[in-house]
Amino acid sequence: MCGLGSVAALRAPWPSGGIRGRLEAMARIEVHPDRVVVRLTASERALALRRRDVVISREAITSAVITDDPWVWLRGVRAFGAHLPRRLALGTWRSLGGRDFVVARSGRPAIVIDLDAPNGAETEPGWVAEYDDFARVILSTSHASELITALRLSDGDDVFTADTDD
Repeated sequence: MCGLGSVAALRAPWPSGGIRGRLEAMARIEVHPDRVVVRLTASERALALRRRDVVISREAITSAVITDDPWVWLRGVRAFGAHLPRRLALGTWRSLGGRDFVVARSGRPAIVIDLDAPNGAETEPGWVAEYDDFARVILSTSHASELITALRLSDGDDVFTADTDD
């Protein structure tokens, strides 16, 4: 379902279910005029070892690319999170290029968002800033093109909204 609204919200589906180790839903992506929020489910927060959702500034976005193979965009080593090679990647990866946050699942296209990470962000580990200091965010979604469209819109009044429930 597509239409105009105040926030662009995308939900990339995972298998339904819950208790026996399966993830109930995939992260919800909200595109606000000043920020992008990746709202993780409780199970995703547990697997990614995160206490809060990922919030990135729209001003920090330098590029956004759609890819059919998110696995080639993973760089560095997994710092916190879960990784089943070529099946599931969820959490933080560290490399010389900075910290990357990944929510990727096989069989879905992904959007790769490169960010201009602030200098010195790693020097204050105890400080909880308004925005997360990732250099790259990789998100699997079956509606990557609509997310790109929502990121391109600069006027706060005409923000694209899409619900990606299967």
